[in-house]
Amino acid sequence: MKIWIYNHYAVGPNSSGITRHFDLGKELVKLGHEVTIFAASFNHQKRVEEKQYSTGEQFQVQSYEGVEFVWIKTPSYHKNDHKRVLNILAYSKRVNKIALSFKEKPDVVIGSLMHPLAALSAYRLAQKTEALFYFEERDLWPQSLIDLGKVSPNNPIVKVLSKLELFLYRKADKILVLFDKAPQYVKSRGVNENKVLYLPNGVDMNRYSEKGMGKLPLDLQTKLDELAENKFIVMYTGAHSLANNLDALLNIAKQVQTNTDKIQFVLVGDGPDKQKLIKRANNENVGNIHFMDAVQKELIPDILKYADVGIISMKNAEVYKWGISLNKMYDYMAAKLPIVMLSDLKDTIISKQDIGYVSENENDIVSKLLWLYKNPEKAVQIGEKANVVVDQTHSWSTLAIKLNKELEKDQDNN
Repeated sequence: MKIWIYNHYAVGPNSSGITRHFDLGKELVKLGHEVTIFAASFNHQKRVEEKQYSTGEQFQVQSYEGVEFVWIKTPSYHKNDHKRVLNILAYSKRVNKIALSFKEKPDVVIGSLMHPLAALSAYRLAQKTEALFYFEERDLWPQSLIDLGKVSPNNPIVKVLSKLELFLYRKADKILVLFDKAPQYVKSRGVNENKVLYLPNGVDMNRYSEKGMGKLPLDLQTKLDELAENKFIVMYTGAHSLANNLDALLNIAKQVQTNTDKIQFVLVGDGPDKQKLIKRANNENVGNIHFMDAVQKELIPDILKYADVGIISMKNAEVYKWGISLNKMYDYMAAKLPIVMLSDLKDTIISKQDIGYVSENENDIVSKLLWLYKNPEKAVQIGEKANVVVDQTHSWSTLAIKLNKELEKDQDNN
């Protein structure tokens, strides 16, 4: 089958950002499908243009490991202001015009809701080409915006988004959700839950083999070598933003610092809160925390091999009652790390599979980190178990087979 994926912010190899569709696409290609991803070449994570265009050129096509990317030229932006809105509008306006210029047509179009207009454009293309339409809801819009406190439930924008969400639910041949309880959310909107497929984020296990690892920049490797020498490393990889609740992580590091200087915290990534966090750490003399730049996905395994524990800190929000699907969590598991998570969630894979500790109490998290530091053999055993679990349940090869079964069934019924 020819599978076209609309994801404005998708990234390929050798870049920083979320590689969900590239990783899934590689596995679908192995199963005999042709996968094309339509994405903007302006990198949302790094806020930089990654392609060079000649005069009048609106897109470029490149292939990576069998997955074809159509890179679309869009305006640049550096903040979440009107320029980002222009970027969204430009992608949404251009993507179908570009897609329809190709001679071959898709069998399935997947519209990924990184923002609603991309999914809506995917639906319109599926209509024009008589293809199946799969709606992938990465977050439960607009519910996640409400529950994270970003907008009021009475905001007119929320009402528009809610109507658009329901429209896409009804028009979709299949609804892909990333959270294990999200099918119940879709059902609560009056939609048949049989249309819903739980397809969480996953991990490319090949990246965690020696053969699959990249090579860290020398300065970063030198710094990590120095830190890891006789130290116990607690590592965070990912965005530095409101939902990640990293102020709480600073609180934890500050408490740990009063007990021992042998435990060091390393935060790898970028985001709107990063400079504020660095300033706070400096002002409060939190000397056991180290901030490092975001790196391309291929280097995450090299970074994590320096870690003894993976840490996650989440803002408590009602939306998480539908579940979570954190890339960093699966990366930690693949890297054979025990996971410590600050959260009020009671039934995560961490708790269910006994591969770490979850608590909403910062003092409890401090105690768990100190216990792991004092019991390194136990930490290793927990990490080994985590690796087995993620390979069986969240490897991209396993998830691609799950999606492939639905694709074949829907094609037969179409």
